[in-house]
Amino acid sequence: NQQWQIRQLAAVELRKRISTFWEEIDDVTQQQMRTAILKAIVDETNDLTRHGLARVISTIAKSDIPNKKWEDLIQFLYSCCQSATATHREIGVYVLDSLFETIADTMGAHLQHLFELFAVLITDPESLTVQVTTLEALGKVAEFIEPEDRVGVATFQGLVPAMVQVLEKCLATDNEDSASRCFDVLNSLLILEAPLLNRHFGELIEFSINVGSNEELDDNLRIMALNFLVWTATYKRGRLQKLKIVKPLIEKMMPITAQEDPEDVDDDSPSR
Repeated sequence: NQQWQIRQLAAVELRKRISTFWEEIDDVTQQQMRTAILKAIVDETNDLTRHGLARVISTIAKSDIPNKKWEDLIQFLYSCCQSATATHREIGVYVLDSLFETIADTMGAHLQHLFELFAVLITDPESLTVQVTTLEALGKVAEFIEPEDRVGVATFQGLVPAMVQVLEKCLATDNEDSASRCFDVLNSLLILEAPLLNRHFGELIEFSINVGSNEELDDNLRIMALNFLVWTATYKRGRLQKLKIVKPLIEKMMPITAQEDPEDVDDDSPSR
């Protein structure tokens, strides 16, 4: 259909029906549908419709992958991620990210390859969408890294500076939605047992307090940065004390508390 709204609705309804009826469809028709859906998502020009088709793919994968079907799906997505076309890279990494919600164990078996792929995508030269989605996917990868996995921990730690650079780009362009997604990932990393942020912990604290102190930024962006500090004090108190940065951190935060509050007591603000 020429109207993206109808295509999006069709993708939503297709996902619902696949959840119920996929196992009842014969193998030939299933393969025809897989091929058609992959072609559709590559050809699609609307972001919301692409996201809907990505969820269709992940729903099929939930049924297929454990049954040793659609084994070329992951390789197809890798090819998309390595495409010279930015929209194809956006599709590839978005679908990979969504697969963590349906076939997490299978994705966990591909960690080394995913690390190599995401190390490239996190610095995508054209698309901030690719970078932010890769950052979110790394947040899911982090859940599979055990504290004793020194190689995995070190590999992830090596990607943290690039993740922060993505967040900096979001802040510089006042992209509140993407910045919020980035901060959500950083917050989630704080509660994991693996010390994924330890190597750059001091820099992250300094970055967050600088963002929280910057009155030229939108208040919502500043609040996100300060909330990261709240999470840090809650889940990494020992690390803060070990780095001996509690006192200078408090000193930097005091001027923020003195800034003017909004009149509405229910409104959030950096000072509050």
